[in-house]
Amino acid sequence: MRQRILGELCQNPGEYVSGKELAEKLGISRVAVWKHIENLKGEGYAILGVSGKGYCIEESYNVLLLDSIKAALSTARLDWKLHLFPELDSTNEMAKKLIREGQAAEGTVIISRQQSRGKGRRGRSWQAPLGGLWFSIILRPELALSEVVVLSLVFALAISRALESFRLFDPQIKWPNDVYINGKKVVGILLELSGELEQADYLVAGIGINVNIDRASLGRGVAKTATSLWEESGTYYQLGEVLLRVLQSIEEYYYEFLENGFEAIRKEYKSRCFHLGKMIKLDTPRGSLEGLNLDIDEQGNLIIDSGDSIECLTTGDVALLAEE
Repeated sequence: MRQRILGELCQNPGEYVSGKELAEKLGISRVAVWKHIENLKGEGYAILGVSGKGYCIEESYNVLLLDSIKAALSTARLDWKLHLFPELDSTNEMAKKLIREGQAAEGTVIISRQQSRGKGRRGRSWQAPLGGLWFSIILRPELALSEVVVLSLVFALAISRALESFRLFDPQIKWPNDVYINGKKVVGILLELSGELEQADYLVAGIGINVNIDRASLGRGVAKTATSLWEESGTYYQLGEVLLRVLQSIEEYYYEFLENGFEAIRKEYKSRCFHLGKMIKLDTPRGSLEGLNLDIDEQGNLIIDSGDSIECLTTGDVALLAEE
């Protein structure tokens, strides 16, 4: 019912809709309308109520209307199942909870309007306030674990393509799976998986996209290195449209990878990797390494010429070295 109320309010953003009109359209009492509106306000929706005028929603671009997204995904190959929460500690943790309870088929998407304990790679925290897209996708690819991890690169490429479709950005990738715009991070991806070496049981892909967020909301330690679609364009984006394009692109690249492997999209990935062919520093669990980034190989590994040897790296944090 709350989704239906939001849908009615979003049909005429910035305009007031009377409680009587909402009650008649939805077949509920005006008191029930008022209670639902109060609950929506408690979930962070910017809804104004004025006596004699009714209700008006602000920031309608930050509203996710699941029915319209599901309808647009109705012909998809994946059987998408979308679940929206007002706030979670972590969408990945909720996804894993559903898996343990046997309630998570492939294509399940856990979305939270905000996260209190969002996670990034290597245990880092991820700021996840209202105005962003914070979600986790549950997949069950019939692949060995060594192949599944390459999906982090695949999804970075898919999301880059989705954001590029808005025609205001030139998204680039920092290996393995960070998406950047104008030198700052706008998308983070965290894969968590379980299974035997020869067969993954499940994959949870946690994805965070800074959409309608200002730098102040990103946090002091992040504002210098991160950005948002709004910061880069001065335009607010409909979260539902961004999510739809991202899911459609992820599905396309997911099946391309399953059917033809990483080699089929490696050239495109490399074309977006902004540090390829440049001097970089790579911080790994074993220490740091500097050298020329020669390539991204068929398994998604980073190839570096350190001057003493050619190294093949499977994990690490990349930083560009200043050009002399």
